Amino acid sequence: MPGRGARASRSLRAVVALLVGTLPLVGCDLRLETPPPAEPSPDATEQVRARTVDDALALAAAAAALSSQGADDAVRTTLDDVAAFSTRHAEELGGVYDSGLPAPTPAATPSPARALPEDVTGLLTELATAADRATGDADDVPDGALARLVGSVAVARDALADRLASTSGLPRPERATAADGGPQDDDQGDDASPASDAAATADGTATADGTAAAGTDAPAAAVALAHDEAAWTFTVLAARTSDDRRAALLAASARHRAASDDWARAAGVEGRPQDPRRAAYALPATLDDPAVADALPRTLEQAVADACSAAVASSSAGARDDALDCLLEATGAATAAGAASVPFPGMPELATTPVG
Repeated sequence: MPGRGARASRSLRAVVALLVGTLPLVGCDLRLETPPPAEPSPDATEQVRARTVDDALALAAAAAALSSQGADDAVRTTLDDVAAFSTRHAEELGGVYDSGLPAPTPAATPSPARALPEDVTGLLTELATAADRATGDADDVPDGALARLVGSVAVARDALADRLASTSGLPRPERATAADGGPQDDDQGDDASPASDAAATADGTATADGTAAAGTDAPAAAVALAHDEAAWTFTVLAARTSDDRRAALLAASARHRAASDDWARAAGVEGRPQDPRRAAYALPATLDDPAVADALPRTLEQAVADACSAAVASSSAGARDDALDCLLEATGAATAAGAASVPFPGMPELATTPVG
């Protein structure tokens, strides 16, 4: 009897060992049959980012191809900037999305390649269209930081379209209107001002450095401050000028003064203790140097553009029209004052020197 029990025990252990060895194999079979992870569906933010990257890469490729075909010097310089700026745009936006997942098997049917413009006229149209598209996306995208970057890209494209039209002698395509999802018409003056019903109310006091106190619409107040400093400084420059530039400087001062009042109302600080605007502002110690005096207007306009760019980031999705228009107009004014074209207007942290 003991022998029979020992044999039964050994048989039981053999069965257990067989089961233990088989279960991992069964588990492996189950894991092999699990469907592979699927590509995530892009949300609204990723769609805007990817669309802006796609446009940038297409513009860069088209401009580079056209530049190599023997355009005259002025046009080729602009084409080279379109290619260089657009390449930078794609890089700062993160490039083409790659999930890291293996390609599906069988491979999906590839999308047809995007047709590139074959001449400067086609590129100019594509550049203006991409600028309008980026402007609309900057207004709508939920993420404020991405809105600021895409808005800057839109303004850079708009400026490049202006340059390409000028150097090529071609008509510049019209900008999309607000109803088309693009920037508003340019009948608001040289610097776009916020809508009267956009005012944000708040209680507080001005801080020691003149910035808006906590609880106010600080970015809008900062735009009001930048416009006010420009208005005051242009008045000083006009007083020191006796030539025909005086009238232009006074006109610029009046334009900035009106825009400052509009933005102060939008921020809810006009006529209140937290209004950051000052009675006077610091001037460069070397203002008697003609080079310094000549550079000051573009410095002021660029400061307005920087403030408008910050306001784009802080504004809610669907309510960024005014800040985007402000960025566009301030960048144009800076360019008219002699500022160099840059790939990211209003974003000094991404460099303010030409690329290419």
